Amino acid sequence: MERTLVIIKPDGVARGLVGGILARLERKGIFISALKMLRLPEASARQMYSIHEGKYFYEPLVRYITSGPVVAVIAEGKDVIK
Repeated sequence: MERTLVIIKPDGVARGLVGGILARLERKGIFISALKMLRLPEASARQMYSIHEGKYFYEPLVRYITSGPVVAVIAEGKDVIK
């Protein structure tokens, strides 16, 4: 049994895709063990994407991920990371 983080990003939330994405995961046998809608603080976004700091897309990426609410999901299942 593996566990991973899935983030439905601001455009997915704005387009109303959350339910469909969760349904697809569940149809694949993936268990949703936690779910939370939140606005990602800029400091958290910078930490999460720190591996990309200094790259041309880093600042636009931070602006994008903090531009609206995201849905954070803890997904569990066999080979869920794969």
